Amino acid sequence: MKALKLTVCVLFFAVCSFFSLAMLIGGSSFITEGGVEKPELFTEDGINRSFGSEYEEYFSRAFAYRRYVVDLWSDIRINLFAEGNDQVVVGRDGFLFFADTVDSYAGLDPMTDAEIEAAADSLLALQDYAVSKGAEFCFLPAPDKNTIYPENMPSRYIKAERTDLDRLLEALTERGVAFVDAREALTDAKSSALVYHRRDTHWTPDGAGTAFGLLAKKLGFKAVDTSLLGRVDSEIQGDLDTLLYPGRTLTEPTETPDFSEEYIYTSAYSTPMDMIITTRGAGSGKALVFRDSFCNALIGYFASSFSETTFERANPYRIDLVGSDCDFVIVEIAERNLKDLIGCDERISGEENQN
Repeated sequence: MKALKLTVCVLFFAVCSFFSLAMLIGGSSFITEGGVEKPELFTEDGINRSFGSEYEEYFSRAFAYRRYVVDLWSDIRINLFAEGNDQVVVGRDGFLFFADTVDSYAGLDPMTDAEIEAAADSLLALQDYAVSKGAEFCFLPAPDKNTIYPENMPSRYIKAERTDLDRLLEALTERGVAFVDAREALTDAKSSALVYHRRDTHWTPDGAGTAFGLLAKKLGFKAVDTSLLGRVDSEIQGDLDTLLYPGRTLTEPTETPDFSEEYIYTSAYSTPMDMIITTRGAGSGKALVFRDSFCNALIGYFASSFSETTFERANPYRIDLVGSDCDFVIVEIAERNLKDLIGCDERISGEENQN
């Protein structure tokens, strides 16, 4: 027994020493998340009394070959226990789910009645302001992936009968706020196409197109006819795969309508997550879209359907961008982030005071 304990202790310290000393090898240490910098023992104010805890956090994210250790640990957990990590839930049929969506899926820690009312009031204020400028308004919540694919969630998670999204849409109905509920259409569409990526949080181009078609019907504008466009094969690196495997590049095939001849960027475009994106397209009318990452797959649809489109990610929303020539104002947000709607109309009071 003593020999076993001694062997375990020796192995433990040998492993720790290896990963510590290996940090001296160039390129072996790479911080993959959190942006933690190596702490200094001495600062301008003297000894850094928090050095121990700061270095512990730094080492946990920057020890040598961390990416490959995390990859190996993910393989062990997934293959032996069908479990991910604190950010990723491993589901059935190769599906991964973002752990932050579990609460809304299972009805855990629901929004209070006051929070639902506040979110609904904010959207009502945005609608009233848009209408006062001559624009039509619509709210487009992007359902969480497990809302559309509950059958692929692990059986230990039970879907709530009434979710925050249900409650919010009821409050919006009472206030007369226009919205599109894409859940039924997406659920129907998944029988013939994959509407959410297996290894990513977001909907596929087909899923986004389904929601966009509902939006066009609701607001009465002419949507781009994707049946007349070609299709482009590509590979995406799923954001959930990245959380599980920081040392690998895993991809998932996808197919996107070819919007390349339908619009151009008129802003200094860098990535789909730019804070503001402007486009000029082959359609007619002008649209302002307040959005999050789910709108990345919608950019081509919007930009091709309007002559001018502005996509804005700031929250509170840049209501000052609603000009007198704006035809449509759309608010798109992921189901898991409904709380972020509270106070999203704060800029309205400042805009009205300036006028």
